[in-house]
Amino acid sequence: MAEEFGQGLDKFVGLDQPPTLIACALPLAELMATRVRWSDAGSGNPSRFDRNNGYLVCLQRRDLPAGPYWVDGRPMPRMPLNRGQFLLLDLNEEHSSLTYGTVDCISIYASREALDRFQEEHALRPVGRLRAARGVAFDDYVIRNLGESLLPAFERPDTANQLFVDHVALALLSHLTAFYGEQPTALRPIRGGLAPWQERRTKDMLLAHIDGKVGLVELARECGLSRSHFARAFRMTTGMPPHKWLLARRIELAQDLLRNSKLSLQEIAIRCGFTDQSHFTKVFARMMHMPPGEWRRSRP
Repeated sequence: MAEEFGQGLDKFVGLDQPPTLIACALPLAELMATRVRWSDAGSGNPSRFDRNNGYLVCLQRRDLPAGPYWVDGRPMPRMPLNRGQFLLLDLNEEHSSLTYGTVDCISIYASREALDRFQEEHALRPVGRLRAARGVAFDDYVIRNLGESLLPAFERPDTANQLFVDHVALALLSHLTAFYGEQPTALRPIRGGLAPWQERRTKDMLLAHIDGKVGLVELARECGLSRSHFARAFRMTTGMPPHKWLLARRIELAQDLLRNSKLSLQEIAIRCGFTDQSHFTKVFARMMHMPPGEWRRSRP
């Protein structure tokens, strides 16, 4: 459902879609994120979101002026949007608008079923509908940071780490549940981490998928836990989320190969699960504060 809806986020009605339109979809755990960009020629571009049993977070990365806005065909006021603000749309209603200006928007779709499952995983009481205010912009640094953290994955989907984007999805579901439900509720802390056998099994699976092409659902299933319980228990056990633990192991392996082999940087990149040498160099330099070639030459 999320993937089907996400593929329709770049559709326009009334006029031809902007010739400058750039759209990229990114599947998350039960959610769908899409980055949509276009430049307005001056006449505005109409868009419409049809009814669907879910919600849409529309994070704006550029300032947008106010424009005509309709809900179920009725005109509604819509305030200007500042960079970093977002709209929360209840898709049980049809939303239409005429948008002026240059658009750069990250939209994340969450079905009602996904929110319900998340609440069931945590044994939470139902929070009711989300408090979606028609045409009103929210300013929320958590939503802003979660959306911005997906930018590298949008820029290079081939390098996207499934564990990381799944982690972002769970963080978003948690935040929406805790702060935007009609009856907000806090998650109960999980006591204790993974059992020793769960920790061993998880780490074996992560190392077997060193490229990160394994999701939280698969890891949690092996441990007999829900994905939310697993993600929090793993962090409690290791001190970091699964995607960061795996990245640290990839860099450790790269250091060993740089120190003890004559493999080229490209060969090391592939062995350590990176898409190419450029991606490997960027990540290694960020974590070790120097490029891998320089790091290799500095070793005695």
